Amino acid sequence: MATINPISASLRMTVNLGMTDGKAIEKSVSVSGIGNAVTAENILAVTGALAGLLEYPVTSVKKYDTGLLVE
Repeated sequence: MATINPISASLRMTVNLGMTDGKAIEKSVSVSGIGNAVTAENILAVTGALAGLLEYPVTSVKKYDTGLLVE
């Protein structure tokens, strides 16, 4: 039976920089070293605090988990 052992997690926040020539300009801000057991409520609190420090609005937040497949 195969299992996945968690290795790390990270967040990617997409930031809206505005419009240029009718096209949306977006950049991403990554935060690594997030614990694998972090809850959605904790992620919301952290990204809310970080968004308050940024000059531009955060439009989305994605969590990426990395794991090792073990047989």
